[in-house]
Amino acid sequence: MVINSTINESINQTVGKILGHTVPLTVSPVIDIYLITLMTALFITLVNKYLSDQVAIKALKLEMKESQKKMRKIMKKDPKKAQKMQQDHMKKSFEMMKHNMNPKIMLTTMIPILVVFGYMRTLYGPLGEFFNVFGFTTFGWLGTYITFSIINSIILKKLLNVA
Repeated sequence: MVINSTINESINQTVGKILGHTVPLTVSPVIDIYLITLMTALFITLVNKYLSDQVAIKALKLEMKESQKKMRKIMKKDPKKAQKMQQDHMKKSFEMMKHNMNPKIMLTTMIPILVVFGYMRTLYGPLGEFFNVFGFTTFGWLGTYITFSIINSIILKKLLNVA
């Protein structure tokens, strides 16, 4: 327990020095988490853009889209041929997964994300649930982070033209 609190304290101080504070960034934890999520999503998006083969990924996506259109047309006429096309589609999906699960990218992004998660858990964990989503459900810091992360990642990938 002492080791865990020491680690949390050192993460909090380190991130606080980087950001210029050791307490929340703004008056609202939702805005804080949004800003942190925006920074981490930007970091991950830029790492993906510059450490992955964007040309190959975009070509694979286009090939997969075209083969899926052909498969739909052929499915009713010739199911055996469609099955063969589906096997080719699965091979392309596996190749796409290899590009997306690049160890170089995963290692580059994992350590900073773990530090940010430790910082956020220390700072916002004790607050409990505080982000109300259109009156349906309430999230704590992790649910809020995931919600904003999905939104920010989609927007940044579109803006920065990342495959």
